[in-house]
Amino acid sequence: MMRVAKEEIVFALRSFLSRCSVPYRKIQMDETLLAMSFDEARKRGYIVDGPDPLKPCIPQGVCISMTSYAHLKDTSVQVWMALFTACAIYCDDKFQKDTEAVALFSKRLMYNQPQQDHVLDGLADLILEIPRLFPKISANIMVTSALNLINGFLLEDQTKGLPVSAWADNYPAFSRSITGAGELYALAIFPPEVPLGSYIQALPSLRAFVVNVNDILSFYKEEQAEETVNHISLIAFARGCSQSHAFHSLIHETVEAHQKIINILGSDLQALDAYRNFASGYVYFHTSVDSRYHLNELDLGLEA
Repeated sequence: MMRVAKEEIVFALRSFLSRCSVPYRKIQMDETLLAMSFDEARKRGYIVDGPDPLKPCIPQGVCISMTSYAHLKDTSVQVWMALFTACAIYCDDKFQKDTEAVALFSKRLMYNQPQQDHVLDGLADLILEIPRLFPKISANIMVTSALNLINGFLLEDQTKGLPVSAWADNYPAFSRSITGAGELYALAIFPPEVPLGSYIQALPSLRAFVVNVNDILSFYKEEQAEETVNHISLIAFARGCSQSHAFHSLIHETVEAHQKIINILGSDLQALDAYRNFASGYVYFHTSVDSRYHLNELDLGLEA
């Protein structure tokens, strides 16, 4: 498979940021929120003193809270988002090959049984807390989204090497919607005082924005690692096009989703402001975590 040149990726990412009116920035760590998140993780028993596999993931979780959800007034929600994301990042790194523990996750959650992995116990605890933190309908959808995140690890494992039919052009978006917990991250954008009717019709586009931005801003590091199994690769296989064409198409579709969201939310300024804060902050999450996305290696400071 032909790789996409670094220069082309830089140009495409500059264009993407410009079209979404998000100038390139890096955000410094919020040390107060970081300390609160570590304290909460210790209090809940998610981490222990000394070496702990979840500890390195918590700063990345805090980064998404302090950028994408900084507009939320409830710090308990910000800490919850940080810890949930930390657990999700740990799972993404840990269960790419060995999926035995996640295969039993839902069953053990329903029967209130201990998980096979200590971090999965923390994730189960965080999922059970969703109805306390979020409005009823949003909470129900978010629980489903969180469980689908676990299903996504199993789906990816059991479909490795599966040829993508030319007729299955909707499959890449379907599989990515499961693995990305897009509904959870989208619904968490809006404060509880914003009525559901103001933003629920934007949810399909919000979900697409959440997962697509991650794929767009992950593309450089995936190309550097010469990955062949990711969302953009699946799009290329399903559509019978090049990686480059799939990458540019996903950017165009994401900009369209961004504009749809703005148009849908336009009648409620509070909902619109929340989304605009999230959209820029979500980009800054990716640009600020150098260890994961390596965007510091690209010259993105200039607008296209």
